[in-house]
Amino acid sequence: MKLLMDQWLQLVYFWSLDIPVKQTTVLTGLKPKQVIQQFRYLRDVCSRKLIDTPTLLGGPGVVVQIDESCFSHSRKNGRGRAPAEEVWVFGLVDTTTTPAKGHMEIVPDRSAATLLPIIEAKTLPGTIIHSDQWAAYRRVAEIPTIESHRTVNHSRHFVNPVDGTHTQNIESYWCKAKSKFKNMRGVKREWLGEYLDEFMWREEHGKNLETAFDTILAHIAEMYPQA
Repeated sequence: MKLLMDQWLQLVYFWSLDIPVKQTTVLTGLKPKQVIQQFRYLRDVCSRKLIDTPTLLGGPGVVVQIDESCFSHSRKNGRGRAPAEEVWVFGLVDTTTTPAKGHMEIVPDRSAATLLPIIEAKTLPGTIIHSDQWAAYRRVAEIPTIESHRTVNHSRHFVNPVDGTHTQNIESYWCKAKSKFKNMRGVKREWLGEYLDEFMWREEHGKNLETAFDTILAHIAEMYPQA
């Protein structure tokens, strides 16, 4: 069934307010399949906006924290089906931005060959990197955009006692993203990438839930310029 304009706008509005699919079906009287389809379309708009205007972090003297995190679900109380494979996500967060400005993407592994090109692509010249002492980060200082690289040994400290280096901003970013997915009772593996894009879009463009409605409509309009 084709949606009427007022139905479509309702769906955009409820998505902007971060209303779950089940509740949206009750509020609109639409079928779950219709709501899911439109919500996925809106996440695609988020993804395309992030592609068209790539997020660049850091700059001269600005600290960017980096980290990797596993988004696989573990068994609860030793029960349930174990995940078929681990899903690793690499992230960077600019510590000077409010609301938080960051970047996350699913990665096939945590090797230097995978992570270092992402750091170079997502940082501005003069950036200072803070990280833990994961082996893949040993050559971060050799990246052309990086001014310096400082680390903290998490097996001994949360904060480096010598220079104050920590990764608490990126860890908070992980916590916020995972908390959202937990409230959704999980996310399908094949949809994780688009949900990460939605999360990043909301952090940068739709932090205020009311503002998100106007912003997503503007970004939809950008996709269909008038001839």
